Amino acid sequence: ILYGGFNQTWLANCLRRRWLMATLLGLLVGAGAAALLLFVFPNMSNVTSYLQVKSTEENFIIDEPRQRPSPVEIERQAMNHLALLKSPMVLEAALSDQTIAGLDAVRNQGNEALLWLTNDLKVSYPGDGEILEVRYEGKEDPVQMEKVIDAVVNAYRDQVLFKERLQATATHEDLKVVLDAKEKELEEKLASLKSRLELLGMSREEIEIPTLQSEIRMLESQIAEAQKQLLDVEIMMQLAYGHSRAPSVLEGMVAAAMEKDPTMAMYKQQEFQLKQMYQQRASQTRNKQDAQLKRLEAQIQQTQMESEQYRVAAEKEIRDQIRKMPDDTLRAAHTEYVIRKAAAQASLKEYEEKLQVAKDKLQSLGVEDPEVEMLRQDIENQTEIANSLAQRVAAWQVLQQTRDRQMQANQTGMDKVTVIQRAKSLANVNTIERYSIAGVGGVAAMGLTCYAIALMEFRRRRLNSPTDIDEGLGVRVLGVLPSATLKSLAGNSLVATQVAESIDNVRATLMHDSTSAPRQVVMVTSSASQEGATVAASSLALSLARAGRRTLLVDADLRSPSLHRLFGVPVEDGFCEVLRSEIDLADAIRPTNNEGLYLLTAGVCSHDAIYALATDQPQAIFEKLRDQFDFVVIDAPPVLGISDTLSLGQYVDGAILTVLRDHSEIRRVHKAIEQLRNMGIRLIGSVVNGVPLKADRRVVRLHQVAARPMPQLPPKTDA
Repeated sequence: ILYGGFNQTWLANCLRRRWLMATLLGLLVGAGAAALLLFVFPNMSNVTSYLQVKSTEENFIIDEPRQRPSPVEIERQAMNHLALLKSPMVLEAALSDQTIAGLDAVRNQGNEALLWLTNDLKVSYPGDGEILEVRYEGKEDPVQMEKVIDAVVNAYRDQVLFKERLQATATHEDLKVVLDAKEKELEEKLASLKSRLELLGMSREEIEIPTLQSEIRMLESQIAEAQKQLLDVEIMMQLAYGHSRAPSVLEGMVAAAMEKDPTMAMYKQQEFQLKQMYQQRASQTRNKQDAQLKRLEAQIQQTQMESEQYRVAAEKEIRDQIRKMPDDTLRAAHTEYVIRKAAAQASLKEYEEKLQVAKDKLQSLGVEDPEVEMLRQDIENQTEIANSLAQRVAAWQVLQQTRDRQMQANQTGMDKVTVIQRAKSLANVNTIERYSIAGVGGVAAMGLTCYAIALMEFRRRRLNSPTDIDEGLGVRVLGVLPSATLKSLAGNSLVATQVAESIDNVRATLMHDSTSAPRQVVMVTSSASQEGATVAASSLALSLARAGRRTLLVDADLRSPSLHRLFGVPVEDGFCEVLRSEIDLADAIRPTNNEGLYLLTAGVCSHDAIYALATDQPQAIFEKLRDQFDFVVIDAPPVLGISDTLSLGQYVDGAILTVLRDHSEIRRVHKAIEQLRNMGIRLIGSVVNGVPLKADRRVVRLHQVAARPMPQLPPKTDA
């Protein structure tokens, strides 16, 4: 009980004693904590935009069937889109718009707007499909954030997709140049054929060897087909090479590499820490010219400059490495190019050898010059190739016109990336979570406050119940008394009745013990003031008097007497005057209104009376009292603090220690017990005051009967 830990029993009793303080302070702290959490966790808005990203783009320039991209290539394209959407190139382009830069959501970020978007903008593929989600969650105005998200999406389309379209346009221009060259070459060959026919003076209808001519035409057709395959292979190789070096692909790889660069991460972390230190210092001082602020600002600028220099150098080095490293897609295209070109060249060589044999045979029969026939066949082949190129150029023009019309109509069905939902906001998405956090935090703060108050109360270790005295300190509990004051004991109240019933148990124990050991002079004391010693002493004396014992009640609390007020007698001519030998003992003892009960008041206290207690003078006084009374009950002052009680204890047969529930400190009670025992004063037991008792119904009924006026008999009349 003296050194035990803080447990549930102590917690309940401490809170019972300090319930008002714990409740009010807990509510105050809990409300403050809830308000603080509501401030720390503001209302959040959710702004989302969705884009559809196609894994392949329709191409009308080359009418070869395209294979479906491999999963690795699809994942690579997806990572490129994710990196490019959050790349500084796209975000800076979005923030450069004056309308966006003037929004409060952007202006509040100051110079950290780019870092803010980089950290808070979330880009992902939900479900690993072709739908790209651009999401922002924050406390900024959702309407303004809709404009910011739309600006980022538009900047991505303008900065990345537009460049890819420009590359495709460049390919179209290259095809037009090839078509013009073929048409010019075809015109030259037609002119050469016309001049050769005029020189030979013959026409095509004059050749009469249909078998050889049919074979030659078939071979020439096969040669033309092989040449067409060679041309298609060359064109596909050029397109594959151009796609592998597209700016969007290169920038995506560079951005992805920079995101994983540990040095850039170190610079960002260093800059973030310096800014945190700057904000902390700025909140501590209002002097904008503070030396530490200036130094932190210079360090932030130096870190930003070094980070920018490193980023430029690292991006240049990464671009050089990417240009030098082998491209898997380009390598596969080159392998296919080599195989198809070798096969086409072998077929072309075989057809040319067969054609030469057929021409030699036809010439030996005396027909027209094979060169003329070959020139005609070449013209047909070139015409077919020119027609194919013209169709592709026309298809591109149709595609471009379709895109132009869709752009005018605000449609983007032909683009690789299509906006299927512009930015839409959902305000106050965290209302339930916010109030839940505030509620839980407030309840936790209130609980911690109550716990802290209980812990502070526990440090004093006040008395919780009679068990703490009986089992904790090993002192027998003679009885328990309800809360009572001297004023409540003066009248015929229910409290006085309860006290009388409870003190009768103490009197019975005392009278029983007196048969085996002398208990004639009993001192009632306490460890500290205001613990009910006077109530217990006066009640015990009254109980002994009611039991027919001649009892003297002595007010030995010389410094702070109170029994004279309880019995309504003057304080003068009491125990102090007897100690000073100013009056005789018999003159100081006064009878009371209760039969068998006498009172010795404290008298007027002085230093002489206090000093007399330490002499042998009280011994003679108490010997006389033993001869005159059956019991002498002494109302003594507290044990701790003054020596009066220890001096009186040398002349008594035993002491009763009174304690007050929820007031007496167990350590002080233990100290008082030890002092009494060290002085050789026998401790009879203890009386616990302030214990709530439910009055027995028999006691209540008896009190009601006693309070009722007695019926009066009618007066007798003479007959």
